[in-house]
Order: sequence, then C-alpha cells, then structure tokens
Amino acid sequence: MKELIFSFIIIMSLMTLNGCNALNNYKKDLNHYEQQFYADDCHYSDIKDKIERDPLLWSLNGGALAYHCGDYQKSIEFFDTAEAIFKQQELELEIKGAERSVLSILINNNINNYRGENYEKIMMNVYKGLDFMLLDDFDNARIEFNRALDRQRRAGEYFQKEITEAYQEFNRSRVRSEVSMLPNSSSEITDYEGDITAQSIYPDFINPFATYMSGLFFYLDNDYSKASDLFKQTLRMLPNQQQVKRDLNLIEQNSTKKTHYVWLIYENGQGMLKQSFTYEFPAYLFTNKVVSAQVSLPTIEQRSTSYPYLLLNEQKTTEIANMDSIIQIEFNKKLPAVYTDAMLNMASKVAIQYYLEDNFAEYGGKWIGLFYQLATDKADIRQWRTLPKNFQIARTKLANQPINIYKPDGSILTTIAPLSTDRDAIIYIKSDIIDHFKVHIIQKNINYHQ
Repeated sequence: MKELIFSFIIIMSLMTLNGCNALNNYKKDLNHYEQQFYADDCHYSDIKDKIERDPLLWSLNGGALAYHCGDYQKSIEFFDTAEAIFKQQELELEIKGAERSVLSILINNNINNYRGENYEKIMMNVYKGLDFMLLDDFDNARIEFNRALDRQRRAGEYFQKEITEAYQEFNRSRVRSEVSMLPNSSSEITDYEGDITAQSIYPDFINPFATYMSGLFFYLDNDYSKASDLFKQTLRMLPNQQQVKRDLNLIEQNSTKKTHYVWLIYENGQGMLKQSFTYEFPAYLFTNKVVSAQVSLPTIEQRSTSYPYLLLNEQKTTEIANMDSIIQIEFNKKLPAVYTDAMLNMASKVAIQYYLEDNFAEYGGKWIGLFYQLATDKADIRQWRTLPKNFQIARTKLANQPINIYKPDGSILTTIAPLSTDRDAIIYIKSDIIDHFKVHIIQKNINYHQ
C-alpha cells in the first residue's frame, strides 16, 4: 500500500508542478488575450501577472498590445524583457546545444518556459524599431532595425543548429523505427506535417518585411546607401514587387529629397493559429495492460484576412511579405523536434501505465495511469498571437491636404489630417478583422497622435 501511495504521489506531484502550464495548454489565456486586443483593452495587469508564470510568451504579447494601444514606451519595456530572454537562450544554445527536459518527456513541453520562434525574434526588433520611431528616437530605432537584420543573418548559423540536432536525434531514435512498424492506421502520424505542406517562397528564416521596413527606416534617416542595399535585397526575394522597384528608383533619382512622400504600411488580418491535434494509437499494439496510448501535437490553421487591400488616396497596397508562409515554413522545419518530444512523451506514459497495472492492478493502477495520460497529454500551442496574415505597402506624394485611406469598396476607412510636406512620413495601419483598425503615424522630428 505504501508503494502505491508513493507512486501516486510522484505522479500527482509531477502533474501539479507548475500545474497550470502543464495541464491547460494556455488556450483559454491566449484566447482571452486576443479578445482584449480586439476590444482595445489597454490594461496590462493580467499580462504582468502572467509574465511571472511564462516570461517570454507574455512579454511578447504584452509588447504587441502596448504598441497597439499607442503606449510605445511600455511596449519597449515588454520587448526589452523578451530581448533579454532571447539573448540568454541564444547563448545557452551556442554553449550547450539543444537540450531536452526530463519533465517535458514525463509531462509535456508546457511545463517549460516558452522559447519562442525565430520569426518572433525578428518581429520583436522590428516592432521595437517602430516604437522608437513613433517616439521620435531614430538613434535607438537604428539599433533595433540593425538587430532585426543581424538576427536574420545569424539565423542560418545559430538557429539551424537547433533544427539539425533535432533531425539527427529523430533519425537515430527508436521512435521513428517503432512508429513505422505500426499498422497503416497510424500513417497520418508518420506523415504528419502540421496539416499544411509549405513551400518556401523566401530564403530560410528571412522575413522580407523586416528587410524592407529596415530599408525604409534608413531612407527616412537619410542613409541612402544602406536603404538602397536593403531594397535590393528585398527585390532579390520579390523580383516582381513594383513598389520596391519604385522605392529603389526613388533613392537613385531623389536622394536630395526635393519631393517628399508618405508610405502606407498595412498589416492585414490574423496570422496562423496553433491548435492541438490528438491521435489515439490502438493500445493493444503495446500490451493489454495499457488503456490508452495517444499523442498530441500542435498543428496550425489559417485564419481570415481583414480588407484584402487598402488604397492610399489612389494607390493600392501590394503584398511585401506573407507572414503565414513564414510561420508555416518555420513550423514545418521544427516538426522533427516537436514530433520526437511528443513520441517520447507518449512512450513514457505508456511505460507508467504498464508499471502501475503490473504492480498495482488491485488498486486500479491501470486507471491511475490512464488519468495521468489524459490529464497531461497537451500539445504546446503557445505563440505570439497578434501577428498579421500579411504585410502590404503603398506610397504617394505628400501634399498639403488630408490623406484618405479607402476600403476596397471605395468607402473611407479613415482620413489623416494633413502631414508636414517638408519631410517623409509613414502611416502604419493594422486591421486584424473588418471594422477594427489602429493608425500610427511616423514623421521624423514631429509627434502625431491620432
């Protein structure tokens, strides 16, 4: 009896250790956060409390909410916390390589603090750059855009290491060979690709919007040489992007800045959403002492656009980056690591069920093991929730008159009061769902609040 009690205590202790993280898989909290975003609820008390539980996840989401609400200094503070965590992670990866937590195998990966995605690191620095621009601090904005570019450059060198090690571990582990021996009914697991087969339209780990936005920053900061290089890099990824071609020509023809322009940056729709996919293996394939053998994996699904495009006076926005494609490519590249963790997790729980049934059948050991399996089988669906589906751009000459932003049906989304015509400007609009949008206006040495 003491052995049973001891075994039960061990199992329950593991389950309740950091229990909310392990058992609720964050879905409720993330859904609540997203509703707060759509409601323009700019209170951060809940997010500050959640940062204590999972610092990186909620620092990223908090930074995005503060930016959305126009609290740019608060946004920088949230993102600074995330930046410090990312730097520590990168240092640990460089020194120790990818490591697998014992608790993530015995319970699930939600027991660990969120590690983030490479695209989130890059976008964090882009948003920090925008925060500083909106605070008219172009010196610090330059630092952030350089960091975003440096993260993209180093991605192939550092972050590929994590993915390569995961592939190697997956290929040499027993997990792959054991699963391949199962009946055809389990083929959807061996072929699992997150429900989406992605084709790369950009170089690995590169976000064309980060490159383009950095180029636009340097243009507004009168560094035409660097702006030209970055626009050329963008064109190599998007050779048919006519607006980038016009921007590159602008540098060559108008570097004296005799004519000034306003750019519209449009964040359209809702980026891909992580969900949970569960597959139940026939338990008899293992032993009649096992009740359940299931594995939960994250999958991603596409969400809706807002307005398919906007018009800046008469200029229609065109896509500069498909964030969905960037997210799904990185998701698929990390599948071997996710897959290996999930299968090792399932194997450990099958072993626990077998042990409890073999040694404590008279006390219902099999059912205790089943309860443990079901309670802790949660896919990791954590993510930065408010990134857009895609980014779009347009540009027009500045004139001493109001600027109208039109919806596709010709009705006015918003009207911007006349901007100064003696310097360039950016109108930055995010619309995640129809009839919900926020406007941010950037013009060097001038502060606007609309």
